[in-house]
Order: sequence, then structure tokens, then C-alpha cells
Amino acid sequence: MENRFVTIATLKNADAELLKKQLFEDNIESQLSEAKAVKASELDGFRVKVKEKDRKQAIQILEIFSEAYGIETMEGDTFSREIERILVPVDFSENSNNACQYALGIAEKLHSEIILMHSYFFPVINSIDYGDGLSYVVNINDTVTEISDKAKHNMLRLYNDLNNQIKDNKLKNIELNFTITNGNPTNEIINLYNKYRPDLIIMGTRGNSVGKHGHFGSVSATTIRETIIPVLAIPEVSKYRGIGRTNVMYVTNFDESDYKALKKLMTLVYSFDIKIHLVNICERDTGKVEKIEHLKTVFNNLYPGYELECHIIDNDNVTKSIEAFVASKSIDIIAMTTHKRNFITRLFYPSTTKKVLFQTNTPLLVFHA
Repeated sequence: MENRFVTIATLKNADAELLKKQLFEDNIESQLSEAKAVKASELDGFRVKVKEKDRKQAIQILEIFSEAYGIETMEGDTFSREIERILVPVDFSENSNNACQYALGIAEKLHSEIILMHSYFFPVINSIDYGDGLSYVVNINDTVTEISDKAKHNMLRLYNDLNNQIKDNKLKNIELNFTITNGNPTNEIINLYNKYRPDLIIMGTRGNSVGKHGHFGSVSATTIRETIIPVLAIPEVSKYRGIGRTNVMYVTNFDESDYKALKKLMTLVYSFDIKIHLVNICERDTGKVEKIEHLKTVFNNLYPGYELECHIIDNDNVTKSIEAFVASKSIDIIAMTTHKRNFITRLFYPSTTKKVLFQTNTPLLVFHA
């Protein structure tokens, strides 16, 4: 895998040659390959490829190079930065502990830092009026201390347990940290997102506090709405079984926006042994089939070595069709984007299709495109 060449940018011919020269001076082997434009309005360019082991350093050089020469990458298959920091909200339920297992597997693969976070409420107790103008303020110091101590105890136990797993299983390149805050869980997730700037959030979608929106609860929905990073939501019954061959189902309309979304999806999953299943839920028509074939051609040109299948699911019975597809293809992750207008608003009043997806027992990856 480390010797496989991956694309870091698509540039105009002269710019690609300049970058290749710069990479050579920094002892990084690179290749150029012609990239035909996806749309007639775009210019042809050249994909700049480096070995996977050099990708991170090459991207740093690319950023300096682009700033120095005022060069912008063309619309193409540029791979983004690695997922270096993963935020994992926990409530110490079995489900959030399971989300931690997913985080360990992903962090080991991507050499990432994991930040565990837990937030808790202090009780708000008003003064008690006993009449005759007399009121007494309930002393809540003992209660506050008890809640705080319990949170610290549970977090340290989880932290130590995960550290022991890292040592016992000889997991490498994982940095584990934690933080404890007081406040509303949703607000605290957003606050920590703004503070730590993680690249991925992994969270259980049902824990000790069950949301009112099915498996895909209000905390998850708000987190997606208020952040711009991918969120991997782990349903309660989805148990971590290791990361091997991964089947990713991406729900698509096969329209123009899906070209950009598919490229974004690949920046998130390309490091894994994956197979992409593009799924459209609609009635079959000739125009749709032509779009599918074109999208497959573009994908195969941009990402040789990765496997892609396209499917159209009959919408006569969406629930049964999706459930049958997920089961028959052994889907490990369902991926969706938020690029559609009012997508998050519709989370709370979902169509039949989205309701099925958000109540699935399969991990759901939601990202912005």
C-alpha cells in the first residue's frame, strides 16, 4: 500500500511540471498522468501522483508551492489532509463504548489522535419557599461534588481501559486524550469542535439519553448542522468487528453535485480497503442509466484500483428494498452528504427514504460536499 501512487493534485501542464521538479528536489518520487476534463467547460490537466508513504509531506509541499506561485488546483481528485484528530463524545453507555472501538480501529489506520469527551449537567435547584417570607437555599455542594467525581471516575476507567487495549493489542500510532465539561452535551460538542478542530466526529446514536428522532438522534443532527466535518454515527446494535474489506453504500441522485461529493467521499475512505456502492432510489429510466455509466467512467479514471458498483433500487417499497440491499451486499457504512438544500431541516421531518436510512442498524457517515 505504501508504494502505491496516489493523486495529490490535478494541475495545468506547466504547473504540474513545476511541482514535479519541486518534489524531486525534496527527494519525493512523483508521476504525471493526463487527466481528461469531466465537463466540456473544464480544461484538461495533469494528475500529480506520489507514493502513499510520501503523501503527507507532498501535500505540505503542494500547499507552500500553491501559495508561492498563486496556483489553484483544478477540479479533480485532490486528496485532503489526513484525519489527524478524532473527537468521540461518550456517556459511558455500551453504545458510546462501541463507538470508541470504531475510533481505535480508524485511528490506528490513519495514525490519529483520539479525544474522548464527556459532558454532564449540574442540577439547578431554586430556593424553596416555606411561606411567611422564609426561604432556604438547598445546599447542593454534595450533589455537585458527587456528579463531578462520578464523571471523572468513569472517564478515567474508560481511558485506562482503552489504553490497555492499545497496549495489549499492540496498536500503533494512536494518541489518546480526554476532556470533561459541564453543560448541555450538544452545546459542549460544538464548543469542543471549535476549540480542538477535529477532522472527524464518531458518536453513538443512542446511549443513556435516547433522542426523539429514532436512531439518528437530535444530538447527532445538531452536531452535523453546526460543524463542517464528517460525522460517523454508530447505531446501538452495530458492534465493531475490526476493519477489513469495507463495503460503503453512497446514496446518490447521479446529478452534477455527485461528482464533487464522490471525490470528497474518497478523501475520507481511500486509505481503507473499500468497495463503493453508488445507490439511487428511483424508477429506472434511460437517462439515469447513461448518467450512471458516465459516472462510473469518471470514477475509474480518477481512482484506478478502487472498486465501484452502481445500483438503482426500485422505490415501490423503499424500506424492504434498502434493507435487502444492505443485507445482500454486506454494507458496512452508509454514506450521505448534506449538500442538498434544507437537508438538515428534513432530518426532523424525513421522507420515507431518509427515515429508513436514519433508523438503520448500519453506521452512517454524513459529510459536507
